[in-house]
Amino acid sequence: MTSDRWSRVKAIFGAVVEAPADERPQLLVDACAGDAELRSEVESLLAADERASGRFEAPAAALRESLGEEKVFHAPDRLGPYRILREIGRGGMGTIYLAERDDDEYRKRVAIKLIRRSLVSDEVLRRFRYERQILADLDHPNIASLLDGGTTPDGSPYIVMEYVEGVPIDVSCTEQGLDVSGCVALFRKVCAAVQYAHQHLVIHRDLKPGNVLVTKEGVPKLLDFGIARLFSAPGELTSEQTVTEHRAMTLQYASPEQVLGRPVGAPSDVYSLGVVLYELLTGELPYRVEGRLPHEITRAICEVEPEKPSLVLRRAKEASRPERRWRRTARVLEGDLDNIVLMALRKDPARRYLSVDRLDDELSRFLDGLPVRARPDTVGYRAGKFIRRNRLGVAAAVLLFLSLASGIVGTLWQARIAERRFRETRRLANSLIFELHDSIQNLPGATKARELLVTRALEYLNSLAREGGDDPTLLRELATAHQRIGEIQGRPGIASLGHFDAALQSIDTSLEIRRGLHA
Repeated sequence: MTSDRWSRVKAIFGAVVEAPADERPQLLVDACAGDAELRSEVESLLAADERASGRFEAPAAALRESLGEEKVFHAPDRLGPYRILREIGRGGMGTIYLAERDDDEYRKRVAIKLIRRSLVSDEVLRRFRYERQILADLDHPNIASLLDGGTTPDGSPYIVMEYVEGVPIDVSCTEQGLDVSGCVALFRKVCAAVQYAHQHLVIHRDLKPGNVLVTKEGVPKLLDFGIARLFSAPGELTSEQTVTEHRAMTLQYASPEQVLGRPVGAPSDVYSLGVVLYELLTGELPYRVEGRLPHEITRAICEVEPEKPSLVLRRAKEASRPERRWRRTARVLEGDLDNIVLMALRKDPARRYLSVDRLDDELSRFLDGLPVRARPDTVGYRAGKFIRRNRLGVAAAVLLFLSLASGIVGTLWQARIAERRFRETRRLANSLIFELHDSIQNLPGATKARELLVTRALEYLNSLAREGGDDPTLLRELATAHQRIGEIQGRPGIASLGHFDAALQSIDTSLEIRRGLHA
């Protein structure tokens, strides 16, 4: 059967099985539209469903009986040296009470987890004792510690744990008004606790905000190893048995392999941590499920790819929904955090972070502004990270560069201006000597004007000589100009100014320049 065919069979079965019994035949005929093979497949599923329904009558009756028993069950007033104060919660196997040690040794408030009598069996007792041993072996500042243990008068075991007075981590982030970096820093402490448990060959299997309480001092405490399993422990079930054993979990935070009943390991806890982080950053779970039925949630977990956290925040902003968490922006999540969270939530365990330690290292690199491994390692990405990590140094380097560049540009601009002025001076000197003077040379009474022109021309020539350096073309022009001025000052046979000494000096200057050029 093809996947499309099987999807159609499931859809028709789901519609028919929900309909009243008297409407089912006609609904089946209409849905199958004359396809006999399709109708046969659906009818076989309906028959199997009918046969299976009787199997749940006895367990349901037992459940109703156990619930009735729970209503009248009361914890003893004391358990050993501990006085029971009140019930504070219920888990998959037991009820948790707030208690106080009030013997002559010392006084201390504790949490006591007591197994429910309605659930007592050899397997459950074994699991409960196993949990007690797990907690006894774990000693970490972010894990609620085991203090004591014992058995009630009727033979039910209990464990005495550190009483954590706090709120779930998502509530704590909201109340403290943490920004994204603060949230990630707090979450990393949870990662450290889970990694510590993994190093002791323990997986938690029920990581969720309700199992991480944050104290008023801001210390997260990881609770409830009641469904934890050792990776490899003597006497434990084989992987084949693990598939069929009791699968206690919180479905919304469970990994695909966990909801499918497959063997789980460290990547399963990585996945659950990814769900928790996604919810901390966005205020939503990774999957948008229309209904709340378990099979709908399971399908979403196993088949639907989660949206990027930044897109969830941007959509909330566009819808003008007030933020339900703390100060955060989609821009902060874009890129690195999006990729880190989505890598932790990959369907295939082999494609996730293989350990919580690697996830924690990625979050550390994000906080430090370093490149993360969940994102393609391009030159532009690494350069951008370097700039963000070294803002002050890069800013200083940029300012220095701009200063040098502006200095160079200014120098070049001044040089261009100087060159233009030099050309103008050169052109003006030649104009005074060869054009303007010649135009007034034969005018009556022009002697004073001619003397002034010669004086100004010499000033311009001296300026050109200082600024021109050893440019041969300029030197030739200067030699010709001094020779021309010498003729104006005192050359015999023309209407000169009669300044013969000055004329000899100008001719000598021209000759000296020409000798230098000849050499």
